[in-house]
Amino acid sequence: MMKKRLRLHILFSFVTLLLISGLSGCLTKDSSVYGQERVLEYVDSICPEPYELTGTELIEETPDNMEYEFRTLKRDLTFHANSFLSPIWIDATQTPFYSRSLSCDYVTVVHDLYRDELKQVLEHDSHYMPEYGWYYLLSFQDIENAVDTLLAADQVYRQELSYNPPEFLTENPLASIHFVWHRSEVEMEAHESWVNMTDIGITGQNSRRELYDRLAGVYAQLYVDGKIDRDDVPEEYLAGRHVSTLHTIRLNGREMLYDSNDNPYGPYGLTTDDYRYCWYSKELDSYMMVIDIGLITDNMSFPLIIREYVRALGGSYEASARESVYSSTWKIGENTWSMKAEYDDNTIHSLEIEKNREPLELSWITSDDDIQVAATFCAGVTVEDFCSLFDLTYTVNEEEGTISFEQK
Repeated sequence: MMKKRLRLHILFSFVTLLLISGLSGCLTKDSSVYGQERVLEYVDSICPEPYELTGTELIEETPDNMEYEFRTLKRDLTFHANSFLSPIWIDATQTPFYSRSLSCDYVTVVHDLYRDELKQVLEHDSHYMPEYGWYYLLSFQDIENAVDTLLAADQVYRQELSYNPPEFLTENPLASIHFVWHRSEVEMEAHESWVNMTDIGITGQNSRRELYDRLAGVYAQLYVDGKIDRDDVPEEYLAGRHVSTLHTIRLNGREMLYDSNDNPYGPYGLTTDDYRYCWYSKELDSYMMVIDIGLITDNMSFPLIIREYVRALGGSYEASARESVYSSTWKIGENTWSMKAEYDDNTIHSLEIEKNREPLELSWITSDDDIQVAATFCAGVTVEDFCSLFDLTYTVNEEEGTISFEQK
């Protein structure tokens, strides 16, 4: 098996190398780099303020690296752009082929103007951890002080609005502060365990209300999820919240393990167990489940989530594929469901499900809509719609982190 995989790996790398050489036009270290016109277009996309080109220099040869020097007109700020050949790597091995690349240090140069002042503001707060770029909370009450520090940091970067539009600051925050929760100062000093909260960018445009509500909301959600065990969250921030993820799924009293690994449709194992969870969607105000779309193939692993439930309910399941159309049928008792999905280019173009030849009014989301769906060949459905695929009812126990399905 190892030899087979090694041969396949070598073959894949060789094919990839040939493909790259064809697509790149066989660029080598002797090839030319992008010219000045392309460089100026690139710099225009990065630097909104007026500037002028002050010089060029070929700083490396074979492969070439042409450096361009610029100066902004309002504040005489010098920055550089480079047009160069970048080596192509495959599996940590450099190939003899190259691609044309561009770089520009304008954003870094702008940020350098404010770094020292930002450092002073942040390090004035004892809860800021400069060695990590983190800010720690010990209690809900610490949020107020954290917001004060963030707003002071924002004032530093706000000066840049004299030269660049708000969108530039939003897209290029001066820093990103990572927030964590610690149970105590002792735990913080040990730096061995913590609860990750969120990251907040210094954009020069944050408001007190937005910052406070964001940190308070994250803190409250972590408390509801049982990750923060300090009971100090005001009720107003707990109202309407649900446990983010239910990790235990039961069907007719038995836990669903998603552990079937027999795959009659291909040589690889199944990935069904990757989707053994139920999550809450605030946007849809519902708990959600992942379903597969009946995709089967002989060139990769895939999940058979629906089959897992059909088997557990004593039913039968079949799937087939024709080009980019995937069809599956399952029968439980006297009822028969059929699904047809059109999928290619990592996109679900259509998904239709019938029960006893009558269409089911079922809505679904993709991994583009919610990362919890986790795969482009899967869909997310509400637990109500999930139940309609098998004639089930459900109950949720958030304290236990459990969703229980029962056959009607």
